[in-house]
Amino acid sequence: MKQIYKLFNQLRSILLISISSMTILLCLVQIILRYFTFLSVRPFAWGDEIIRLSSIWIIYLGISLGIKENAHFFVDYFLNRIKSKRVLFIIQLITDLIVIGIFMIITIQGFKYALTNINSMLQNINISMAIFYLSIPIGSCFCIFEYILKLIYGSNYSEILLGTTKKEGDK
Repeated sequence: MKQIYKLFNQLRSILLISISSMTILLCLVQIILRYFTFLSVRPFAWGDEIIRLSSIWIIYLGISLGIKENAHFFVDYFLNRIKSKRVLFIIQLITDLIVIGIFMIITIQGFKYALTNINSMLQNINISMAIFYLSIPIGSCFCIFEYILKLIYGSNYSEILLGTTKKEGDK
């Protein structure tokens, strides 16, 4: 399982870095062409579409990274008042199962939505919209995978599977 998780984590990192880099580079080129060149040189007509739709991939892949890092916002005011570790464990288990269920619904609906858009092409370039909408179910599957590992190994599962430890002062 450690090897699978390391491969999974590397794949997610490579996707996030490459999509983010491509988006930033394309955005920079669009700005330079729009504001710093002669009027005869126009920005790529398809650039804005690609930038906008690539952000969907970045968001959904980033959600799973936030789960791994335990970096998402949560309100623990009432949980801090519960002294019983067993009750806290049960509440966390129920919460995680509800979140997994929601991500399963998002995954199923995301695949349906992507499949309905296979023949829809971007306005300025011949790329299917489904490529961008597949980020929703794929990112949701990444999130489900993270939550399942959390249920199996506990809240510090990424440290266990990646063989890392957090420094003092980290969350």
